[in-house]
Amino acid sequence: MNDKLQTFLNPQGIVLVGARSSVGFGYSIPITLKKRGWGDKLFMVNPKGGELHGKTVYRKVADVPDPVDLAIVVVPAVHVPTTLADIGERGIRYVIIETAGFGEAGEAGIKLQEEINQVVLRYQLRVIGPNCIGVVNNNNGFCSAEIMEEAYPPGNISIIAQSGVFGNILLDKFCLLNLKVSKAVTLGNRIDINECDMLELLHQDPETEVIVLYLEGAADGKRLKETLKAVTADKPVLVLKSGRTESGKRATASHTGSLSGSDSTYNGLFRQTGAIRAESLAELIAMTQVFSTQPLPTGNRLGIITGSGSMGALATDEAVTCGLEVPLPSQETIEKVRAEAPDWMNVKNPLDVGPSGLFGRALEAMTSDPKIDMLLPIITIPYAVYREIITTPAIATLIYGEMRKIRESAPEKPFIVCVVGHDQVKADIELMVGESVPVFESPEIAVKALSALWSYRQRSHPAD
Repeated sequence: MNDKLQTFLNPQGIVLVGARSSVGFGYSIPITLKKRGWGDKLFMVNPKGGELHGKTVYRKVADVPDPVDLAIVVVPAVHVPTTLADIGERGIRYVIIETAGFGEAGEAGIKLQEEINQVVLRYQLRVIGPNCIGVVNNNNGFCSAEIMEEAYPPGNISIIAQSGVFGNILLDKFCLLNLKVSKAVTLGNRIDINECDMLELLHQDPETEVIVLYLEGAADGKRLKETLKAVTADKPVLVLKSGRTESGKRATASHTGSLSGSDSTYNGLFRQTGAIRAESLAELIAMTQVFSTQPLPTGNRLGIITGSGSMGALATDEAVTCGLEVPLPSQETIEKVRAEAPDWMNVKNPLDVGPSGLFGRALEAMTSDPKIDMLLPIITIPYAVYREIITTPAIATLIYGEMRKIRESAPEKPFIVCVVGHDQVKADIELMVGESVPVFESPEIAVKALSALWSYRQRSHPAD
């Protein structure tokens, strides 16, 4: 791995080529960098010169003072080749090209991309893009595109995305789910830096514990296989791969110019390397919630507690389909619950407590059961009833138990919650359990996320 790729995430100085006074990246990027504490390290270039946001705008890249080791390019596509040459002559070796209109834009764009490739080779530049929004590093505040302030706090998740907008909106969505991102890199057309380079970089990054990868096509299949094997031995890589169908492949070609390849080939590659493939964006987000907050399970035995037999059946079907077990609880757990259970309650797994009022005590018993490796409480209550009886948090705790304490009693077991019904119930339960416990709306997707956690455990720690 080239450690100098760290320059993309922690530059000494930045030159923005294509600064402008009208709406666009050239106008907003300086505002963002100043807001994030990087204003003093930013230099701007536009042939017209002048001033923007209270800072000097230089007419040429050659006029920009030291130190500067990263260039962000937002000039029109036809001017990118000469701009790159100016950057190379200035001695800057790291470049983010955010401009679009290259390999994804037909024959003229392909020809233009070939031109910039030649300049990159001539000056030995390292380039992210074109057709991207670059990088976000929440650990030091550096970013090459505008993101919402609520997404600033750093966490343990890092994102690699071929699509610039995909990376940006994923940051937005994660923020709403209290998921915190350490770094995000959008690759665009990948004329130089590709997913393998960034996987290697994030593999060594101490702040990254989970890697989320959106892939349209591999830049180098053999290298991707080797890289994923190395990375997944230490960190989970969650992959969303587009281009499953012929129409989808054509869409990726027109988006970032990627050749998507056979979907069965990619499935085989992910299985062999230990990467976890999501079937949809919703699954990718659910898996990220679970992988970033939960420990790896020691086994595949799932305990389900619910107030509705239907939800327990749906969760069980999905669990068995995904390779999880839903075993009978231990005799001790059965006796503990049966001692307080009404006659109509069948003490098994899934454990349907109905309106017995035993949800919290049943959950506590199942959580401490040595025959259970992971927990899924499913809360189902009609909102008309909920609104009448749950008038204070204390009453909610009385009915559903002190979930935060119950979860903390078995920190080695994955513990996630599903709430089916009204949004207000889900919001209240989220406050009750805290940020370390994901709350889902579908038992099936919750189970799939737990199954992915178990699959990764098997692949990455087969001897454990």
